[in-house]
Amino acid sequence: MIVLLLLSLLHPFPAHAAKAVDVSPALKDLNQAITALQKGQSADAPYSSFKTWWQQHKTAVSKSSLDVSIQLSQDISSASLDLLNGNRKQSIKSLSTLRQTLQDYQSGLYGGVKSSTHQSLGSYITELENAKHALEQKDWVTAATQVKQLQQDWLSVEGDVVSQSQSIYTESEKNLVMMDAYLANPKTHSKAQPLIDEMITSLKPLASANYGMWDAALIPIREGLEALLVIGALLTFARKADSTPAKLWIWSGTTLAIVVCLAVGALVSFLLSVASFGNNNSLINGWSGVIASLMLLYVGYWLHRNADIQRWNAFIKSQTAQAISKRKMISFALLAFIAVLREGMETVIFLIGMAGRMPASTLILGIAIGFGFLIVIGVLMLKLGVLLPLRPFFMISSFVVFYLGFKFMGSGIHSLQMAGVLPSSVSDRLPSVNSLSIFPSWYSIVPQAICLVIFVIVLSKRWLMNVFHTNSKQAKEA
Repeated sequence: MIVLLLLSLLHPFPAHAAKAVDVSPALKDLNQAITALQKGQSADAPYSSFKTWWQQHKTAVSKSSLDVSIQLSQDISSASLDLLNGNRKQSIKSLSTLRQTLQDYQSGLYGGVKSSTHQSLGSYITELENAKHALEQKDWVTAATQVKQLQQDWLSVEGDVVSQSQSIYTESEKNLVMMDAYLANPKTHSKAQPLIDEMITSLKPLASANYGMWDAALIPIREGLEALLVIGALLTFARKADSTPAKLWIWSGTTLAIVVCLAVGALVSFLLSVASFGNNNSLINGWSGVIASLMLLYVGYWLHRNADIQRWNAFIKSQTAQAISKRKMISFALLAFIAVLREGMETVIFLIGMAGRMPASTLILGIAIGFGFLIVIGVLMLKLGVLLPLRPFFMISSFVVFYLGFKFMGSGIHSLQMAGVLPSSVSDRLPSVNSLSIFPSWYSIVPQAICLVIFVIVLSKRWLMNVFHTNSKQAKEA
């Protein structure tokens, strides 16, 4: 599996080898059809012209890109049905979706001719400019459709962005959700344009930037540190409990996640396109983030609860020689699997996105340096964790775990909004802190607030217990 992934990085396969078809006549027909409907006129003539073009070029488009051929067939069926039913508003929306698919194909997001070094990000900026034009024309239906497509196509370029600027990556991803929310509400339509202007301004300098070894190295470092914190805390706890089975379960969950990530990377490289995997990746990030957050809350509570030396000794004495129950070991393995899967999936997709944008030897060297750095950090974490006294270890670990749970909850719900599972609603009254994955949406703020309340309750309970024990001890001594 690793060999397959390395082959895809050394010799990235273009998804489709045939020459891309010129879709300019088709786009002209669709633009005329949409304009006619917006004016209350019939769209039969331009749409009939488009269908004639499609019948003549369908085979060539299919040879150029099977993905776009399937998508266009679905879009055409939807548009034809809406026009037949006489639903003007829905017809405009479905025709706009059809037009966007053709524009994506024209800009290279569906493959065809092998992309040049920065064509992918440059094409995405063209998409942004098309959406900006629709906003300037107050064509809200088209703009909303284009923003939805921008969300789906984001995975095609996010590797280019995150390798050069983490802040621009996070801000752009947040803006995509906020634009979708603003365009869903007629009262906030005008707020979408400043966000799209900001994205265009921030992404343009990145489109002409050159990649180097450290760009490749920073991707596994950035994406892997949080997963490493989770694995390190679990392994250190297992070592302190002197439980070899627990360590094996944790390593098994970690290894399985790595294998799954490599398998998905090979699948995307050889059989699919990165764009076609976009929505699935958002779903994986979203649900894994929420599940991991809930599990981390439990683990954080459990670690904080055992920070007391007497309680820890009682726990060890109450267990078998393995010290940790099988059910808890399985939960540790599951948490390790989810944490690594969440971060590893993005790492692999980002690296695939960089393939072909620098010499293969430079890319592989950068990946090796990045993972080497993570290994060094992991070894240091385990060594220092074991050397720490019991109480400080549990206290620090519980704080780290609660922090990651809070952050995973926010980023997980944000990904579900990107995938369309949850509405992209935002509120100007809510704060936005990218570094903590705090986004201005009630859907993410409320669960994060609940996480914070649980953390405060756990801390307060521990503090009150310590005060009670101290007072009781002083009373006995007196």
